[in-house]
Amino acid sequence: MRAKSMLTALAAVLIVILATPGVAIATGSTVTSSPAPAAVSTAAPLTLVSQSSWVATGQNFDLEIRPGSDSTPTSDLGVSLTVYSCLSSISGFDQSITSASAPQGTKVASTSAPLPLSGLTPMADGGFGLSVPVSVGSHAVAGANGFAIALPAGASCLAGVYPVRVQLVNTTSGQVVGAIVTHLIYTSTTSTTTQKLQVALDLPIQTTISPAADPSPKELIDHPGVALEEPSATAISTVTGTVAAIAAHPIPLTLMISPQTVLALNAAAHQSVSELAALATSSAQQVISSPYTPIDATGLVDAGLNSELSLQVARGSQVLSTYLTHANTDPNSQAPSRLGTWVFTEETDATTLSELQSDGYGQVVLPASALTSAPANGSTTTPFPLATSHGTALPAMAASSELSSRFVGSARNPVLAAHQLVAEMAQMYYEKPNDDTARGVVVLPPASWSDNASFVKALVEALGNDNPIIQPVTTSTLFSALPTSATCRSGCKLVAGSATSALPVTAIRDERQRINGFATAAPAGLPLATQLGDLVLAGEASTLRPSQQSSMLRNTRTALDAQLGQLAVAGDQTITLTSLQGTLPVTIVSSAAYPVTASITVTSDKLLFANGTTTWTRPGTVLVQPGRHANIYNIPVKARTSGVFKVGIILRSPDGTLVLSSGEANVRSTATSVVGIVLSLGALLVLAVWWIRTSLRRRDLKRAHALERDAAARGEL
Repeated sequence: MRAKSMLTALAAVLIVILATPGVAIATGSTVTSSPAPAAVSTAAPLTLVSQSSWVATGQNFDLEIRPGSDSTPTSDLGVSLTVYSCLSSISGFDQSITSASAPQGTKVASTSAPLPLSGLTPMADGGFGLSVPVSVGSHAVAGANGFAIALPAGASCLAGVYPVRVQLVNTTSGQVVGAIVTHLIYTSTTSTTTQKLQVALDLPIQTTISPAADPSPKELIDHPGVALEEPSATAISTVTGTVAAIAAHPIPLTLMISPQTVLALNAAAHQSVSELAALATSSAQQVISSPYTPIDATGLVDAGLNSELSLQVARGSQVLSTYLTHANTDPNSQAPSRLGTWVFTEETDATTLSELQSDGYGQVVLPASALTSAPANGSTTTPFPLATSHGTALPAMAASSELSSRFVGSARNPVLAAHQLVAEMAQMYYEKPNDDTARGVVVLPPASWSDNASFVKALVEALGNDNPIIQPVTTSTLFSALPTSATCRSGCKLVAGSATSALPVTAIRDERQRINGFATAAPAGLPLATQLGDLVLAGEASTLRPSQQSSMLRNTRTALDAQLGQLAVAGDQTITLTSLQGTLPVTIVSSAAYPVTASITVTSDKLLFANGTTTWTRPGTVLVQPGRHANIYNIPVKARTSGVFKVGIILRSPDGTLVLSSGEANVRSTATSVVGIVLSLGALLVLAVWWIRTSLRRRDLKRAHALERDAAARGEL
């Protein structure tokens, strides 16, 4: 699924690159383009800095452009403008941007010769300003630069979208240095009953947070968060710039704020957290309940990690409520659930929809590419029921794929991309410019898009400023304003996905189980358990590569091992038993800052324990106090024999799922058994009998010898 989106985005970028600086065919007074540069520059040869969002009769079309790093002196550069006739279709709009030469259609106005760049208004940011009067009819009054735009009075689409090709020209060689195509949106007075195009813009506010390269166990003990790489200054600047742009132009928006990013900003004590909190409590914005980190919900469910999806949702809501005093505050919300709208950026399936519904979501937005087809009103959308695997339905809307592509269409020219996006919205409006029925679109960036402060600033400015044809609204407001289609006929079916999840499923399950075990063993260490759990959630981020996800889970294991490393059991102690029955003292030492509750299991094939077996477990009632003093627990034992042998000791979490620590003790038994005593006494008795009999025999022999001597002495022998 993600691969398909990335290929689509890449194709759009390549098409636009072919249509912009360095490869365009010049028109009017310009000649063919210069050869393509040997290397791609990070800056476009011609950048749009700002422009008028829309123009009415008697107003000026203002542009600010900035040359790239070309070595051509400013005195040798000129600017040519060509305005083409108004567009009649969305396909015509696409052609105006993607054409390798120039927009199609009749030229409405064109500079006869390039306007000297040095004659334009220099701006403080290095750009040059150009203000062109716009009028209707052939008698246009030229501006200060000698150029004006006269729109044809009899045109069938006077009010509409006009492509404007801007070229930066080397006036000495005639070569086109750079070129862009933007659009002039011309509006006229319309009926008060005319409905503006309602635009629900769903904007993510997030930055990718990667795993740290080599976090040390010592650092992880107090701060498991060091398992994460700190966001770069550039990444933080991009997010804060986006937030500042929205705060400066608080139009109705749907904000998809990453809770993990909020924690990163809060850790840096950045003022953007307070700005986000202000936006969250504003009556204009809708801040949806986002998962803790950007995820592929379908990938989690398909991998059997439904519980992780629920944890992502719960933890995300907790963080947003804590730091933004917000859960899902939208005064216009009529979502039939506590969490409101879930926004997909990729394809999904009915099982995932059911899981999200059970988690508390009542509406979904998904890209048009995720559906075989969806109800529409011209180029605009309408809500429709989307079936889940449970047989129920969720109200859904499809985001416009055309509008989504504009986010990445001019990657090196973000302001231009923003105004092209607004111009295409205007083109959708002009399909039915005098319709009194509400029409709307959902605008959703593709999964490959990253926050761009310049893009967002230009976009919110253009959608604000009392835009006469576009009305920004929140997503929930659009659901409420548009009628839900009664049926979908052959449409409203999800595209069958073929991609498989690359998540490190086994590691996710293992670490989640270990952390849950730790939480039961150390209730007082709940903040640490929460941080450890956040690391697992971070490892599920769809913004990370599979290798980064695996690294995050390895860091999680290291962080938990660092906590467990503060516990030690028994060590190298030797215990001596001098009687048949005695007690085995088990010593546990903890350097943790919190108490630990655990169970102890001891095993020995030479000892019998209280249960009459060689293995005994003391349930989870062992309390290991914090500090470096020893915690000693005496276990009754009975020796089966004398000698020296080992006893294995395991300390487990109360739920038995996690080994907190393990060790062994040497036991020396010097006691003598009853059998030994009986045998010894028997041996002594035998020895005594032998000695007595031997002594009596010797005495008899001595007496006999004495009698013989006496008889011999008397001469009787």
